[in-house]
Amino acid sequence: MKNLLLAFFTLCFANLFGQTPLASIDLELKNASSNHRSLHAINAENNELFVFASDKEKLSVLKYNSFIFFKDSLSINRPEKNFDQMSGYSFNAEGMPEVYWTESDLKKIKGISFDFKNRKTVENVFRFPFDKEMILSSFSENNSFYIMTVSKTEDELKLYIFQNGSVKEKYIDFSEFKIVDTKSNPLKLWSVFNENPLEKIQVDELNSLVYSASKAKFYVLKDKIILALDHTVSETQIFEINLTNYKVIEKKIAQEPLKNGVGKSNSFLSDGKLYQLKVNADELLLTVKNYTSGEVINRFSTLKEEVIQHKNSPLFSQTGNQRQKEFKNTKKFLERLDDSDIGISVYENVYDSFISVGGIRNVASTGDVLLGIASGVGTIASGGSTGFGEGIMSDGVLQVNYFETHLDLKSNYIKKEQEILAMDYVSQFLNQSKDVSTASTFKFKDHYILGYYDTKAKKYVLRKF
Repeated sequence: MKNLLLAFFTLCFANLFGQTPLASIDLELKNASSNHRSLHAINAENNELFVFASDKEKLSVLKYNSFIFFKDSLSINRPEKNFDQMSGYSFNAEGMPEVYWTESDLKKIKGISFDFKNRKTVENVFRFPFDKEMILSSFSENNSFYIMTVSKTEDELKLYIFQNGSVKEKYIDFSEFKIVDTKSNPLKLWSVFNENPLEKIQVDELNSLVYSASKAKFYVLKDKIILALDHTVSETQIFEINLTNYKVIEKKIAQEPLKNGVGKSNSFLSDGKLYQLKVNADELLLTVKNYTSGEVINRFSTLKEEVIQHKNSPLFSQTGNQRQKEFKNTKKFLERLDDSDIGISVYENVYDSFISVGGIRNVASTGDVLLGIASGVGTIASGGSTGFGEGIMSDGVLQVNYFETHLDLKSNYIKKEQEILAMDYVSQFLNQSKDVSTASTFKFKDHYILGYYDTKAKKYVLRKF
């Protein structure tokens, strides 16, 4: 009983000190919460923060300075109902925000620029047929809003770049590169993404295994986009797209072989290192390599008869929002991974690397599930700002099988107690809060911020975690 009380008070104090209110602004969002939308936008030049929040009738923009002090707001009528998503933002040459409302297929986009100085807005409507293109992703980075597509007839990507009330189109040629399947047969670029949906990985943020388990991922840096393909088990094929001249450089980093059999493979790029994972029912192999040279920095191999020595958590299995279960041994865990889409996620801090290793699979045909298990207490996370208000729908119930570990700055294993991360505090806070609508988290400087609408107090709230 004493230990139970101690654990209870520890959790209470962790919740108390795990979050700090930053701002609470009066804002009335009418109608049902299902009609509420919100989006944050951070100016990469000066760290000013803008929050777009809307109900069925009105769109409001809240402006904060780089210290999260509220400065100003503007409100206008919400765009027509066929524009049902706030898909991204950009900043114009004067540092004013532009928000992009889109139809569900992105073929029609309304961009709204907000001029706080003159208290006015400017609207632009863009139309795209996308007849011979497959849309891969839409995202906001480097003060621009992007739509990325792949041609169905040519080996090329296309970037639509929105900023300053206009859109530029950039073609990225892949025709000189050879992309093959597991039997070395040539593949068209679009067919890779048709089989492996492209997922955006948030650089320097916590990413869920749900997203990092994809075999086609991309990372956006200030001067380049890095596209990483793991659709074959023999290597990670990487393409660096220069965002100045849109030229492409290819890199191939071989996967290390297992002792027996072929297995499945995946990778994750973080802080100049490529983490490669290879698994079958007999062995789990985690290799850390120098991204520039491809040289092995460290490797961790575990056979099914052995205990995984480089783990700091039990071997967990979690189905949907049910309680976690533990695997009895490595053999059972590897058998489950052998029947899953495997992945690895790495979150770096100044001291070490927090790593989740595992796999995901659908285990039922009905039900909804919040996707994302990133830590031992069931963190919910996603690429980009994490949305909690509406949830993430799945055709089935998602099962995540995983363990966690830490490596130091030289990629050596560190045995340590699992930490409660910022996103764990966010999850705990939301589980205890009833009057929350359109919640999302985002990284700001060196911490996470949860933004949400308090339906009872009628305020938009920002909390630091």
